[in-house]
Formats: sequence, C-alpha cells, structure tokens
Amino acid sequence: MSDQVAVNYLHLFLERHPVRTFKKGEVIIFQGEVPRTAYVIKSGSVKAYNLSVNGDEKPVAFYAPDSTFPASWVYGKASNAMYYYEAFTPEVQVYAIDRAQFVTFIKKRPELLFQELQHVLSDQIGASLRLNALQHSRASDKLIYSLHYLALTYGRPLADDKIEILLELTHQDFANLTGLTRETAATELNKLKKQGVIYYSKHTPYQLDRHKLTQRLNDQFMADIEAATLAS
Repeated sequence: MSDQVAVNYLHLFLERHPVRTFKKGEVIIFQGEVPRTAYVIKSGSVKAYNLSVNGDEKPVAFYAPDSTFPASWVYGKASNAMYYYEAFTPEVQVYAIDRAQFVTFIKKRPELLFQELQHVLSDQIGASLRLNALQHSRASDKLIYSLHYLALTYGRPLADDKIEILLELTHQDFANLTGLTRETAATELNKLKKQGVIYYSKHTPYQLDRHKLTQRLNDQFMADIEAATLAS
C-alpha cells in the first residue's frame, strides 16, 4: 500500500465520523481535561500550548491536517490532556472519533502505523529545534533559531530558495514562541526584514531566504540539517 493509498484509506475511515468546527481562538481541549474523543484535523491548524504561573502563553506545537491529538492521551501515555489545544486558523474542522475504535483501526494497518510514527517523529524534531532555540541567550539568536524551526516543520519550498511559513503568525505569536516581549520580537523581525532574511506584509505570509537564514545560524550542524521535514 503506497503512502497516498494509506492516506486515502484513512480518510475513508474518518469520513464516517462526525466533524466539529471551531473558530480561531476557541479551545478544543483544556489542559487537564479527560477528552471524550480522539481528534484528527480535517482542515486548518491547531495550536498546543501551556500557561505560565503568570498566565503567559507558551506554545508547544502546531498541528496540521491529518494530525491526531492529543496523541499522548489517544495512545494511552497520559490520563488527560497535557496542554491546551486551540483553533489557530480562522476555521478548524476536526473529526471526533472514539479513541478505542481509532487505535484499533490504526493498529491493524502497518502503513497507517508508519504514518503515525512519521507524525510523532516530526513532533519530536520540532520539540528539539524549539528547545535549541530557547537555549540561546540573545534575542536575535532566539528568533533566528525559532525561524529555522518554523522553516523545517511548517515551511513550504518556493522558487529562488525561498520558504513560506504555513502559519499565520503575529508579532505576539513570535514573542510567545521565543519568550521575548512583543516589542523586542517586532524589533528583531524588522531587522531581519531589512537584511533580507525574511519578508512579510499585512497580506503576505512570512517568507524566508533559506541561504541568508542558515548563514546566521551559529551552529554548523544545525545549518547543515536538510529540510526533510518541510511540508509538501
């Protein structure tokens, strides 16, 4: 069974289940909640995040179509949701599926198990890149490495060695991702825009110059990582 056939087979299964729709900012699952069902994203993006003791949002990951959440609960590694899961795009549609039924379906088909493994590995790579970005002390480095993380995990290759980030991010989102203030994140983004590393406008998604971005990475190993996880 090819990857595309496996995906189609999964979609046939998913389409037998109800679809729930959420608007941007709506919480789908609360942290600590015991979910009633497993969710698989049909369209849109979902943000997982934690809250600090001061109420500051700390993003953990973003999830695209065909992603299952909360995976730790779905696959029996946690008794409840470890994070908040919130609709990140203007509209998000998710399939709501009985957890036991979903796991049984996946376990019977090696191709789908492998597909789930790929999702888990992508999440692990993203978490490692995020951790690496946050370990840097300078604001400029935090932002550069965060952009590298976004390019590898939520990027789409364009012509002329450009990468488009497939997330509608605000300056506040960048601040939350990096632990910086919104003002500092905006200032650093503006510097990178003047340097040609990144381009954006009110109606244009963030686009990165791959070459200029990797030139600013101080870790040669990180700079040499192939963008194998770029979204297709």
